Amino acid sequence: MTALHIYGHTDILPAVTKARSNEPREPIKTSIELPGDLWREAKIRAMDDRVDLRTVMIRALEAYLGVTPRAITRRGRPEA
Repeated sequence: MTALHIYGHTDILPAVTKARSNEPREPIKTSIELPGDLWREAKIRAMDDRVDLRTVMIRALEAYLGVTPRAITRRGRPEA
């Protein structure tokens, strides 16, 4: 089972509404619980692709949401 926790937000609706705008956004720290084997496969694939797991997660969420991929900096942060 996967759990998603968004820290610093007591009301998720404003965060979702803001995420839909085209304005640059500050990164949000989050914590997710993944099955160990899924995490391990993703980590190995990320290493093979020479990217960090954060970039893998950003790309997966972009694909899931059907949004245009952003440019990712070396630290895995979307460029403004």
